[in-house]
Amino acid sequence: MMRSLLVVVLTLTGIATPAPGASRWIETDRAWEGLPAPERDGARATLAAAAETIGDWPIRLAGVPLDPDLLAELAATPDDEPLLRAVRERVGRPVDLTDFLYLLDDLAAAADTGLREQTIYLPSGRARVAGILLHPGDVFDGQPRHYGSARLAIYRPKRPADLEPAADNDPLGPRWTARYRNPADEESMLEALAAAGGADFADRIRNLLEQFRAQGAEAWVFSTVRSRERGYLIYGAFILSRADREETVNQRIGTLVELNREWGLDIPIRWRHPDGWRATVDAAEAMANAYNVVYATRAGARYSSHYGAGAADFAAMGLPREVTLTAPGGETRRIFDLSDPDHPRDLNLAPAMIEWVEEHFGMEKLRSDYPHWSDTAGH
Repeated sequence: MMRSLLVVVLTLTGIATPAPGASRWIETDRAWEGLPAPERDGARATLAAAAETIGDWPIRLAGVPLDPDLLAELAATPDDEPLLRAVRERVGRPVDLTDFLYLLDDLAAAADTGLREQTIYLPSGRARVAGILLHPGDVFDGQPRHYGSARLAIYRPKRPADLEPAADNDPLGPRWTARYRNPADEESMLEALAAAGGADFADRIRNLLEQFRAQGAEAWVFSTVRSRERGYLIYGAFILSRADREETVNQRIGTLVELNREWGLDIPIRWRHPDGWRATVDAAEAMANAYNVVYATRAGARYSSHYGAGAADFAAMGLPREVTLTAPGGETRRIFDLSDPDHPRDLNLAPAMIEWVEEHFGMEKLRSDYPHWSDTAGH
């Protein structure tokens, strides 16, 4: 496969201009071109080669540095230890091992193209869409995401806190994520949820996540109360980022303009980028990456329970082999055995744990939307 490193320079809408020679995407495939293909050793030799080839190249997967020491440690996994379990435990993320190895192969094959001069950023949402991390479709729908079917963005996504808010009539792009902002940190998000009438819901979320953290897991709150304007912009960025033809871009822009008017939002955004439909898709992708959105629907944009005190986005991953959860009130407790090599060690991808939390914490998990939980006890 020809490995074209796609350089797109966008100086508008808050998308930083890459350094000379920097790339924003790589082309991907499922062929072994940079590393030896996995064999009966369970891909240990593939990981060892990756450790040597990738070296000190800065690569961050869902916030975790993929340094040579980590890859070499994984390559040295004892034969009697399942490699998949070792990878998920050491990385602390629900890695799809096969697709993870294909990613390493693509990076190894591109190492001599100048790409090594820049840091590779693969945040969790982007990695989940690409199949590198497990997607809800893998677990709940029998429709796994497979790495290698599309180009992969590798640039550092902008974050709302780093950006000046978009001005009226600015075209789409990351700066719109700095307008109609969410609270900036977890405690502020939970306080906003409480102030909107969800104090008990906030307490239950805090209780649950503190239990995971006390047992060595990582846990985050991403969003609670959200403005309708922000929900609309998230949806618009999501659907335009997935357009692949000019006709589709035009149709979706027309729909977004109409919804902006019908829903009484009057958000002064220009959905069409001045440089054409491809620039529109690229700016939408950068905007969606800044939101870290993986899933959005029209119904959700219109009626989301985030617009009141009814929903929160949160996650807990890097779970230990055994987790003990205690229901609010302390009367009911369950021990979960997560030691199976195939277990994702991620709350939002663990059906049995989700069902127990739903029953005892008064919440409902939206399976198709990775971080989304709704309050059922308070509504």
